[in-house]
Amino acid sequence: MFEIISATSIGLGLFLLGMRFLTEGLNRFTSSRFRYMLINLKINPLLGVLIGCIITGILQSSSGMTVILVGLVQSNLLTLYQATPIIMGANIGTTVTSQLIAFNMGKYSFIPFILGILINLTSKNKKICYIGEVLIGFSLIFIGIDLLTQGLSPLKDILAFQKILEEFGKTPILGALIGFSAISILQSSSTGVAILQTLASNGSISMYSAVSIMLGMNVGTCITSIISSLSLNRAAKQTAFVHLFFNIMGVALIFPFINLLCAISVSLSPLNPSRQIANAHTIFNIFSTLILLPFTGIIVSAVQWIIKK
Repeated sequence: MFEIISATSIGLGLFLLGMRFLTEGLNRFTSSRFRYMLINLKINPLLGVLIGCIITGILQSSSGMTVILVGLVQSNLLTLYQATPIIMGANIGTTVTSQLIAFNMGKYSFIPFILGILINLTSKNKKICYIGEVLIGFSLIFIGIDLLTQGLSPLKDILAFQKILEEFGKTPILGALIGFSAISILQSSSTGVAILQTLASNGSISMYSAVSIMLGMNVGTCITSIISSLSLNRAAKQTAFVHLFFNIMGVALIFPFINLLCAISVSLSPLNPSRQIANAHTIFNIFSTLILLPFTGIIVSAVQWIIKK
């Protein structure tokens, strides 16, 4: 237990420190003219979704992608309206990558970290040093997330933890609640989905229970970006809450159709319970994006009205 607490504390600390380096470095490096060009860049919502999907596929972390967007909005490099479709695409990207060979961003994060340190130690040009800060911040974010995941990963091997998931999953609302709580602790939707796939493969959990828990996990993954935004400006907080609001709305829309979602997912992979879970995760996020993307403006306005400070 001590190892879990210590690894989690260190990971969270590095994560928050990386967020600060990233936002301050971006803010200092970019000129006012460059910011003006980015802010006025017309990003088609569909293009935004595609960008979010592809970049998240590379980073292997929707939480990390959203945190970076929070930093970009904090630094006035993106508007909230531009960031919202990218957040939607990030949700799709993280489900696609769960079905492909994992590309562990964490194990390569030392490269920008070392480059950032060398740049700051050797360069006398302030602009170049700011690039170093951005690289350091970028790497620390993923080092922190990686430490959080590693520190808390022993939970998935605890039988009692798996039993809790199974029992709560029998009631959809309670299943969503335990899914939310689990990912709020684990800080990794990939870890949560892996637990569900293991239980499904062993026949320890039904598809209906697993999908209920998965929906809650989809909301729980927003906690990372919420935490990262607490010490930042209003626009950054609004960006994080767009992620939360979008995921909650998606769950609310799909909840009455859980049985249909399960049936479609099973029909696509009738002999592979693990793949069925992945199918449900992907279908849910694509469905949420297709339904809510036309209402991007309404979502942004609602969050701006709710988060005023």
